[in-house]
Formats: sequence, structure tokens, C-alpha cells
Amino acid sequence: MRHRVAALIGLLTLASAFAQTLATELDALLGVEWLRYGYCGVVVRDVQSGETLYKRDAERLLIPASNMKLIVSAAALHLLGEDYRFRTRVWARGTLSPDGALQGDLILQGLGDATLEMRDLQSLAQRVYEAGIRRVAGYLVYDDSWLDADRYGFGWNIDDEPYGYQAQMSALCAERNAVRLYAQPGSQIGEPARIRIEPETDYVEIVNRTRTVAPGARDARLDAIRTRARNQIIVYGTIAFGAAEVALGRYSVENPSHYAAHLFRQALQAIGISVEKGIVPNMTPLEPTQLRLVAEHHSPPMREVVALINKPSDNLLTEITLKVIGKETRGAGTTAAGIQAVREFLQQAGLEMGAVHLVDGSGLSRINGVSPENFVRLLEFMHRSPHAEAFRHSLPVYGVDGTLRNRLRDTPVQGNGYAKTGSLNRVSSLSGYLRTKSGRWLAFSIIMNAYNASGSDARALQDKVIQLLWERL
Repeated sequence: MRHRVAALIGLLTLASAFAQTLATELDALLGVEWLRYGYCGVVVRDVQSGETLYKRDAERLLIPASNMKLIVSAAALHLLGEDYRFRTRVWARGTLSPDGALQGDLILQGLGDATLEMRDLQSLAQRVYEAGIRRVAGYLVYDDSWLDADRYGFGWNIDDEPYGYQAQMSALCAERNAVRLYAQPGSQIGEPARIRIEPETDYVEIVNRTRTVAPGARDARLDAIRTRARNQIIVYGTIAFGAAEVALGRYSVENPSHYAAHLFRQALQAIGISVEKGIVPNMTPLEPTQLRLVAEHHSPPMREVVALINKPSDNLLTEITLKVIGKETRGAGTTAAGIQAVREFLQQAGLEMGAVHLVDGSGLSRINGVSPENFVRLLEFMHRSPHAEAFRHSLPVYGVDGTLRNRLRDTPVQGNGYAKTGSLNRVSSLSGYLRTKSGRWLAFSIIMNAYNASGSDARALQDKVIQLLWERL
């Protein structure tokens, strides 16, 4: 018996010494000068044993940036279910003549599907055609009343409004409420560049202030900006003759509901259905008894939607999902109602609610605050959840895909780390799971705020921490 006790004491002593060594190494890594006057909260925990292997400022309320998407995607799986699908409907109001003329209006109703793309609108148009409609004598009406009319979140940066990553919110969305711009050099030097827009549409005006210059010209560069509160994008700069097509980026649109209806009208016209009186918003509640459902589109199931959220870090899809959580659980399609439901879920998941402050779902707002300890508690809860597989598979994988596709590639960590990134100016976060060299599963959260370095420096340091954890554990 004495030998067993002695052996146990020896093992505990070794484990304690190992833990102290790991902590010393991590402390040394995080002791960089540029982080000295900032904040860095870290928690590392074994998800099987529940043992906390390292912590630093674990309870501090920090700006999480896009780590917020972990919260919304976990809540969506639990509160809406893995099989939940967003919907978009087309209604006919009026009578259909034998010649295919709808003596009334066609109504496009959005029910929170931010995954809707041009090809989906084309499928809806095909269904309208199959219903026998060839001409709409009235209006194409768009209805986005299922969710509220707030287009931006609280605390969002006004300077980011023109860009696709901060697109306006709406119950009726299409193409992530943005357009994509591409440019090629002109056919000869001195001509403007040739600008291509996806989806192809005249909803956005392109002002071309570019010029094609000689091959090898120094500082040849194109850029673009959307005029504030207008659907006008100004493209400027130079491009070298003979250069390949370049992507200029994604730019948000004003009035996304109208944009979706505009694209739908394009799809209708392409298939041979005319709309005589134009596009207008719906101003009165829809009365189903006066309508006929012509077509309906369903999004992918939530188990796939959470991957569309987390892997590319899709802000719009996250925000709309949060509002839909509010609509389905509280009867109000607002961010506030969604947050109320999410907070109740987090409390049930065992988080310390005094260290949770939520104002949006995507993490675009710097007013959000969540502690690293709470992210690890959420990760532990989801590891034990019936939705564990869908949640983990929604996360970017180190060296493989999403926002981690170029990080720690061709290292032993590749394929073994599943985590959500987050980035704002002087904010960098990383929270998720790691399968270590010995096969242990860890939950971890690293949140850095107010540091005096570049975002790439912060990400590189996070990667060093992950590599060390993989090697030592």
C-alpha cells in the first residue's frame, strides 16, 4: 500500500512539474513586448477530464470579434435545430387570365434566408413560369416585414459600410446583399479598364475612372469605393496592358430588399415573364387568404448553414440567423430578441453571465465582451452536445479550409485544429478545439486586445501557442 501511495505521489509530482513547465513556456511566448500593455486572455482545458491546463486573465471581459459567431452558431443548432431551413416565397395576388396574364401583383417574400443566390431566384422564376404566368399586369412587390428594418448593428464602423463584409441586413436577401467587381485591361494602352460585375445587374452604377497603362508600369493598381448611401461604385487607378483579370472585391448595396427584387425581375424577364408596373415595397400586412403560393425556396439545413457562417466568417448570415432566433423563439425578428434567447441558452450551457455582454451576432461591434473562460465553457458544452459533430465540422480547420486554410499548413497541426478566428483593429481571437500529438482533445480560447503590433503578428503568436500545445500535450 505504501508503494502505491508513493507511486501516486510521484506521478502527481511529475504532472505538477510538467504543468509548471508548460505554463512557463506559454508565459514566455506571451511575454512579447508588443503585448505587454495590452490584454491577452487564454484558457486551455482538456475536454475529457475537465482539467484546466493553462489560464491567463481567464475571466477578463474582452472584445471577441468574430469569435461571437461561435455563440450564435451554437445557439442556432440548439434553438432552431440542425434541420431548420430559411425560406423565400413567391405569392400571386389577383386572377390569372387564360393567356397567362396575372391581373394583379407578384409578391416576393423574404423569411430570413441570407443564403439566397441568383441561381435560387432563377429557380423561383422557373416555378412562376411553370405556374402559367407570362405577364404581371401589376407590380412586383417585395416584402421584408418578417424581420425588423434595422440595417446595421449597434457599434458598427461607419467606414466599413461600403464593403461586402458589412452588408445591410434584411429579411429578404440575395447574393449576400453585395456585388463582386472584376477588372481587365482595355484593348489598348490609354483605354479604361473593362469592369465586370457579379451578379450581372444594372442595380449598381459603375463609374469607371481607370486607365490601361504600359506593361511593367510601376505602381499600377486599381481600387474601388461605393458612394455613401448610393448604389454607385467608383473604380479608379491603373492596370497594366496584358495583365490578367483582377478581383476588386465585394461591395454592399443600398436597400438590399429592393436589390433582391431587382435580381428576381431580371430572372423573370430572362425566362419570358414581364412585369408591367415596376418594383415596389409591400406596405400592408400580407393576407394569405387573398394570395396564392406560387413558389417556395428552402435554404440548406442549419447543420450546413453554421459551416457557411464559421468557415468564411460570414457576418450577414450570422446577423440574420440571430434575428431569426428571436423571431422563432420570441416572436420578434430583432437583434434584441435574438440576444435574449441566446443569453438564456448560454446560461443553460453553464457560462458565467456576468462575463457576457452581447450587442450583435457577428462580432463587428467593439461593444461585445466575452471572457476566454466563457468561450471554453461553451466549447465544452458543445463537445458534449447532440450537435457536437455539426458544430465542430462548421469550424475552419488548420491548414485546410476557411479562415485557417493558410495557417500552420504543412505542420503536424494541419488537420488537427478546429477553431474560429476573429479580427478587428487591434483585436485578434482564436477559440476552438485541438487534437494533440498524444491524441488528447483540448478546448482553448485566446483573445488579444489593444496590442501594439500588426494583426499578422498576433496570428503568428497564436499559432506558436497552438504548436506548443500540440507538441507538449
